[in-house]
Amino acid sequence: MRRVHEDTTIDSPACTPGETRPGIVLAVLAVGTVLAPLDSSIVNIALPSIAAQFGERLSAVSWVTTAYLLTTASLLLSMGRIGDVWGLRRLYVAGLAVFGAGSLACAFAASLPLLVGARVFQAVGAAMLFAAGPALVTRTFPSNRRGWALGYISLAVSFGLTAGPALGGVLLGAFGWPAIFLINAPLTAVVAVVAWRLLPNECPESQPFDAPGALLTAVTLLLLLTGLGRIEEYGLASVQALGPIAGSAVALAAFVAWERRTGHPMVDLAMFRVRGFTSGVSAATLAYLALFSVTFTMPFYLLRVRGVDAHVAGVLLTVTPLAMALIAPAAGRYSDRWGSRGIATAGVLVLSLGLGAASLMTPASPLGFVVPVLGLVGAGMAVFQTPNTAAILRAVPRERAGVGSAFVAEARNVGMSIGVALTAAIVGSAVGGQGLPAGTDGLPAGVAAAFSTGMSNALRAGVVVALAAAALSWFGRAVEPVEAAPPTP
Repeated sequence: MRRVHEDTTIDSPACTPGETRPGIVLAVLAVGTVLAPLDSSIVNIALPSIAAQFGERLSAVSWVTTAYLLTTASLLLSMGRIGDVWGLRRLYVAGLAVFGAGSLACAFAASLPLLVGARVFQAVGAAMLFAAGPALVTRTFPSNRRGWALGYISLAVSFGLTAGPALGGVLLGAFGWPAIFLINAPLTAVVAVVAWRLLPNECPESQPFDAPGALLTAVTLLLLLTGLGRIEEYGLASVQALGPIAGSAVALAAFVAWERRTGHPMVDLAMFRVRGFTSGVSAATLAYLALFSVTFTMPFYLLRVRGVDAHVAGVLLTVTPLAMALIAPAAGRYSDRWGSRGIATAGVLVLSLGLGAASLMTPASPLGFVVPVLGLVGAGMAVFQTPNTAAILRAVPRERAGVGSAFVAEARNVGMSIGVALTAAIVGSAVGGQGLPAGTDGLPAGVAAAFSTGMSNALRAGVVVALAAAALSWFGRAVEPVEAAPPTP
């Protein structure tokens, strides 16, 4: 097996690397990392208020979320490469500045089109943050402490996802929807100043940026995610869904051909010959696909099938990210000591167990059964996610840390999108052509039973996908040499 070892960055006479203080770097990155997932989870609760103020339908207002997700996903790889060429500290601070400016623009948007445009600008900053954060961890921490550090980054992401709905509800009730964006401005300003002062200076490689490769990557991902997003509305075999997906395949072929020809490719295709990288990215995509079979269906099950109050449902749905936040640091720490192969495999096996338990739920199941099931799902994902991310970044050359970090985030986006599309198609086939009745009221008994059947089928499919991720985690990578980790603070 070919193994990629970390390289040292070559210093140029005009560049003096800054002192690296790992604890401070981790603290700054953890605080900054909270912002993007906090914003993504906080916005959904405000969509009805935004629709009411602008007099728009919810289907139109959904672009406030969709535009953000598509922009972030399509720019991640490009931003990762920009970080490698331009410097990760610069990219991270610039990302905070762009994210904060976009948040201000969102808060003062006078119409829905202006708000969607501001969300696109805000998403550019989010893509910078997602690409730079884990890469900075890779360049700051030695391999035998990287899992521990990435565990706290995962904790920050889970905290943002968990706190978002509750904080959004408070701000929405007290100040109105602009406040959920306005709060980002002072936070990003403070973190940007601290990050510029405390994150180490870098001496990035002096290479031209592959603009054609970046464009082809963005087109590939944009078309793929657009097509997957249309499956729920138009069906799996529809022209509206298959057209963009076919276009994505053509763009991907053009991207691979270009990257093989150019002297300074955006993505070094040789990385895919490294087992730890390819199996890690593939397993992550499958794990997120499996996870979103329950993430997508559970809100409908609680609100429409069981008739649970929205506040109670919100609390129940925080069980998964809360379990991830509590367990991720320990999973990362133990992966430093024992290697990621066995721990990551155990994680997706626990995830498959949680999905299997969830598939047993019916309209008559005890509501208390939801808590341990969602806790099991979150625990399994936490045990898998951090060690797997550490293994991916360990397999990437140091000078490609930004691109490697972007692939980690991209696996999450693609897996999530495929998971939602596949789950919606399975549930839709069980419910029938009429689909779920509009509104927030409980479903008729027959429709509720059909939804429950479709949900069980989707979750069983998720079990199969999670088991495939486990096989990739175990058989797709070699046993890693593990160095003794120093005591962690």
